[in-house]
Amino acid sequence: MRILLLVIVLVTAPTAAFFLWAWGAKIKQERKLAGTLPSWQDMPITWLAIAGLLFTIAGVFVMFFTQNQGYGGLLSP
Repeated sequence: MRILLLVIVLVTAPTAAFFLWAWGAKIKQERKLAGTLPSWQDMPITWLAIAGLLFTIAGVFVMFFTQNQGYGGLLSP
C-alpha cells in the first residue's frame, strides 16, 4: 500500500506542478497586462527561491518519515 501510494504521488506530482505553474503564469500575464503586478512578482528569481525552499522542506519531511536511522522513519517497517 505504501509503495502504491508513493508511486501515485511521484507520478501525479509533476503533472499537478505543471498545471499550477500554467495557472499561475496565466494570472501573472493578466496582471501584467492590467498593470497591477507588484514589482517583486515580476522577477522570476523570487518564485524560483520560493519553489526551492518548499521543495527543500518537502524533501526533509519525506526523508524523516521514510528513513529509519533511530530517530525518524515513522513509516519504515
